[in-house]
Amino acid sequence: MRPGARRVGAVSALTVVGIMTALTAGMASSTAFAAPSHSAPKAKGVHAPAQKRQGGVDLAVTKTGPASAAAGDSVKYVVTVTNNSSSPSSGYTVTDYLPAGIEDVVPPAGCSIPAPGLLTCTHGPLAAHGSDQIILTGTAGLTYTDLHNIVTVEGFEPDPDYSNNAAAVRTTVKQERVDLALAKYGPSSAPENSRVAYTLTVTNKGPDASSGWIINDQLPSALHGPYATSPGCHVTASNLLICEGGSLAPGASAAVTVTGTAGPGFNGVRNTATVRGGEFDPELGNNTAANQESRAALRITKTMEAPRTIREGDTVRYTVRVRNTGDMDFVGANPAHFTDDLTGLLDDARFNDDGTASSGVVGYAEPRLTWTGNLRHGDSVVIRYSITVNRRDFGDLRLQNGLVSDTAGSNCPTADASRECRTLGLVHVRDKDTHRATVHHTVAADRPRAARR
Repeated sequence: MRPGARRVGAVSALTVVGIMTALTAGMASSTAFAAPSHSAPKAKGVHAPAQKRQGGVDLAVTKTGPASAAAGDSVKYVVTVTNNSSSPSSGYTVTDYLPAGIEDVVPPAGCSIPAPGLLTCTHGPLAAHGSDQIILTGTAGLTYTDLHNIVTVEGFEPDPDYSNNAAAVRTTVKQERVDLALAKYGPSSAPENSRVAYTLTVTNKGPDASSGWIINDQLPSALHGPYATSPGCHVTASNLLICEGGSLAPGASAAVTVTGTAGPGFNGVRNTATVRGGEFDPELGNNTAANQESRAALRITKTMEAPRTIREGDTVRYTVRVRNTGDMDFVGANPAHFTDDLTGLLDDARFNDDGTASSGVVGYAEPRLTWTGNLRHGDSVVIRYSITVNRRDFGDLRLQNGLVSDTAGSNCPTADASRECRTLGLVHVRDKDTHRATVHHTVAADRPRAARR
């Protein structure tokens, strides 16, 4: 056994006790700790007082690391062993007592982890006044708030000063708590060779912001040729859907759409999807979602704004509001859409070519105005346009038209499906009193509709 080896166990144990006491007192960063002094050899018949051993090799250790980190962050610690003596060291052993909150530690060269929470490094000679560094990296755990990292060094020669043979560093871990919830909507059945689309919606229920999320969904083999146009998504050769999303504020949601073709025996997307985030999730029960029967619904309302008495030269404004009140997202290859036929307006007025929309695209090819756009669950859009009544060359003096939408679940599959899908106004022309009276009598029953705004 090498000289000084008998002291290793006792010195290390007492040193660790001293370190833990200092940490409890709030000590942070790299600090050296004193170990009990050892008596020098006694000459026969002489009692020498306790003092530092003369000669030998004085090894010292320091440790540096981050004062704080967020849960899930990579953390790096640097252990430095220094030979303070004018004599070389023939070798030494570093013992690092890793806290449970440091995960994914990979032992650096010359080191091993013989037991959980214990890193040992054995190195060879260290020149007089020389230094060695050991760099240790890991990940701050998601369920810990403090990382207490303790390290000791023991040489193969007697050490005249044990006060610098141990050090510690403390890292405070900031815990972000993000409850991610997942919902999945799609058809429960579909005819063979028909198009199938379903959505996955991830919601951040807080309380903190999510730095990112990942969805995994093993798609059924009966869904042929699946693809996802949503950013960050792709489908592997084994039909595994993987979607990676960015930050998500508390209360916010993000949705992805998957499209494919129903194969033989397709009975719906009954598989289970999962979502996980980069922060601690306090509620894992809502991180998985099996398919729910989707309900498509598009609520369209059209109103007219005009003077109480519409005369030649007046401007009449129209507003169309579209809201997705169902569970399906109308996005990508399956957008929301409607067509507004202006034929019943253009015999008495001209279109002002001023169609606008809060989102999506407005198009016009006389006599039809169209709108197309993405509309996720709960979203809405407002479309506006106007006409100007002619000063001559009138038609039936009725500003009557309606819109239709072939989007699934629309309340306007035809212009007459609902009063919300159409509007009516009457044009009063001063030099055509007889015609005006006839029109007034004809459409009197429609007067309540004309009052809609």
